Amino acid sequence: MFTPRNILIAALSGVLGCIANALAIVALNAEAALMPLILSAGRAFWSVVFALALIPIFARLSGAAAWITGFVVLEALASLSAKLIWGAGAPWSFVLTVNGAYAVVAVGVYAVGREN
Repeated sequence: MFTPRNILIAALSGVLGCIANALAIVALNAEAALMPLILSAGRAFWSVVFALALIPIFARLSGAAAWITGFVVLEALASLSAKLIWGAGAPWSFVLTVNGAYAVVAVGVYAVGREN
């Protein structure tokens, strides 16, 4: 389950999901600057930590169940932490939308690259 390949793919999926999240933020908020969002070590770190949850999800579930569960878990972790821990002042609809971009990309990258 936690093979070096799966850990590496989960980390890559978290980073690429973080970049997708930054792009979504900038696309929906013209005042946001892209590079500080992409280069934020804290955002990248937590994106990778959350993406590690995909390893047991895809090990225990298959097909659409794994994809949907992965999306819901990453969306919930990212959005709840943004609002309740880091104090994001944006409305829930905005937070859920931009973290949905993170979740879709992270799950997609992990699903394609993981070791079966």
